[in-house]
Formats: sequence, structure tokens, C-alpha cells
Amino acid sequence: MSSDVATSSASTRVRGRTRGALLSLLVSGGLIYLLYRTLNLRQVGEALLTADRLWLVISIGMILPITALRAIRFFWVAPAGALPGIGEAFKLTLVSAALNVFVPAKAGDLIKSYFVAKRGHTTTGVAIAIIVYERLCDMFGLIFWCLLGWFVGRPEITSLPTAFWLLLGGLGAVCGILISSETAAGLWRAVMMRMIPEGKLRKLRQLAVGWPDLLEVLRSRRQWIVPFSLLLWLAHLFQIWLFTVALSLHIPFTVCASLSAIALMAGQLPLTVAGLGTRDVALVVLLAAYVAPESAAAMGVLISTRNFLPPLIGLPFMRPYMASVIEDARRWRRGAEQTA
Repeated sequence: MSSDVATSSASTRVRGRTRGALLSLLVSGGLIYLLYRTLNLRQVGEALLTADRLWLVISIGMILPITALRAIRFFWVAPAGALPGIGEAFKLTLVSAALNVFVPAKAGDLIKSYFVAKRGHTTTGVAIAIIVYERLCDMFGLIFWCLLGWFVGRPEITSLPTAFWLLLGGLGAVCGILISSETAAGLWRAVMMRMIPEGKLRKLRQLAVGWPDLLEVLRSRRQWIVPFSLLLWLAHLFQIWLFTVALSLHIPFTVCASLSAIALMAGQLPLTVAGLGTRDVALVVLLAAYVAPESAAAMGVLISTRNFLPPLIGLPFMRPYMASVIEDARRWRRGAEQTA
């Protein structure tokens, strides 16, 4: 009986993820359709075809070193012994990027948690907390450079009200507290344990339990993981500015960094495939005062390469990892059937 319930639950989760992926695809397709029906497609194509080839190669080529930096940070955030080396972290980073194309809300990152927990004998809560910690570091780094770009380039960045930047600063402060304060982590665990009954919202409860434990593990490393995340996102934003150089768009770095950071945050909304659609619309709207909509759309196409080239590189590495996950699932199912 219990095995039937487990099988039914697993089947329900798969159907739910499939529906979520289809919904994300539909939302991305709908947004792209609505955007491009208002643009001159020929001009978008011309902007891409006439782009400076050297700067195009340099800017797109930055994807590999940026991915390597992401892998290094993942290796540092994982508990000692959970990963055999940076090479393994690099492959898992690529595999998770490939899975993120097919599953909504970047759930593909959970494969990194899975193998950290499996190989490092790490608790489920800490393994899940690793992924959330990386995302909060990303958000903190993105908001930091976004606000710095706005502060330095305020005379040129006038399309958004001051209240928006203050709200963004508040969000950045919350991210900074969560990734650095053990006291805040302990308080959050206590609140979540009271609010979430046993057996309900299992992953959120596990995350609440594992978060303070992860911060304790990272105690000696947090002081350089956070600055490293700032360096990582400076590299991200510099790459995007190089796209403007390749397209011969004259946008100051501060403006490009600040407004493209907002577009990247819009692309993080769990509604689309790899941010496609929301990020493109945000770019066209935010850069309307600086470049033609077609040029902003061409820039969006180049930014999309950041989300699709790593998955293409990661596809050849997927097979052994997925085979291991499937074999573990079969072993668990056989054990459940024998217990029943």
C-alpha cells in the first residue's frame, strides 16, 4: 500500500513539473510574440548581423570563465569533502544549467544539492540551503552593482522613481543579513519551526533547519565568498556591457550595469524559460531612453546566449548524473516495495 502511495506521489510531482515547464514555455512564447510584433524584425536582424565580430566573440566567450567562477564558488560553499574537486563542481554547474532549461523556477539546481548530500553525507537541509545561499549571494551581488551604478550615474538614470531604488536597497540589505548573520538564521529557524507543522512544506522546513548549520560550516569562508560573489556579478555585468560595444551602442557602463541588472532580476521570476521574455521586455522598456527598441531587443538576444550556451555544453555531462539519480530512485522504490 505504501509503495502505491509513494509511486502515486512521485507521478503527481512529475506531472506537476511537466505542467510547470509547459506553462513557462507558453509564457515565454507569449511575451516574445507580444514584444516582437511591435518591433521591426529586419532592424533587429541587421543589428545582430552588423555587430563587431571581434567584440562579439570576446563578449560571448566570457560565458566560459564566468561559468568557471560560478563553479569555484559552488565548490567553496559546499561542505568540505562533499565534492572531490573544482572539476566536479564545474560539471554539476553545467548539468544544473541544462536541467534549468527544462524545469521551472531553476529547480534544476537541486541536482547539485542531491549530489552534495549523497557524496558528502550532508544533511538534506544543509544541501538545500547551499543552493539558496548561492542564489541570495547572487541577488546581493546583483543589487549591489545595480545600486552603485544608479548612485554613480544618477543624472543619466531617470526612468525609475527614487522609491524603487530604496525598496531595492532594502531587499539587498535583507539578502546581506541572511547570508552573513548566524543570529538571523537561528531566529528564522525558530520562526519557521513554529509556523510549519511537522510533515507540511517539507523542503521549506528542511531549509529552515539547515540554514544555521550551513552558516556555521561557512563561518571561516563567508568573509571571502561574499566578495567573490561581488566579483562574479561584476564580470556578468561587464559582459553585458561588452554586448553593447559589439552592437555599437553608446551606453555608459553605469547605466548599462544598473538597468541590465534590473532586467536580469526580472528574468529570475519563475514564470518563463531561462528568463526569456520577461528579461527581453524589461530591457526594451528600461533602455527606451538610450537606444532604439530594436537595438535593445538585439541586446536581449545576445544576453540569452548566457542562458543557453552553458546548457548546451552541459548536455554531454548529463547522462552519468541522471543515470545515478534514476538508479537511486529504483533502489529506493524496490526498498519501499519490500518494506510494504
